[in-house]
Amino acid sequence: MAHTIIADIDRDLLAALDARAGLLTLRAILLRYHASGVTAAQVTALLQALRASVRDGAQDEAREDAILDALDLVTGWCAPQLRVWDEAGGNRAS
Repeated sequence: MAHTIIADIDRDLLAALDARAGLLTLRAILLRYHASGVTAAQVTALLQALRASVRDGAQDEAREDAILDALDLVTGWCAPQLRVWDEAGGNRAS
């Protein structure tokens, strides 16, 4: 991993991405970051670094899709009830 935010949450996020977890599971993990005071920008940087490390192949394509789903939740490109941070990317839950 490019950098660590909160090691135990990072591990859970990686496991969920590898398992191609659903949106609600990803959101629950992202909410843990939020509750710990982590900003949307920090999580976005982590997810972008993970995305950059994805190689070619069907399995990697599925992992990239999971990373993109998580990014949508972080950046607000999702249904309003799924957002973790507000539209401005601040540190307030929607």
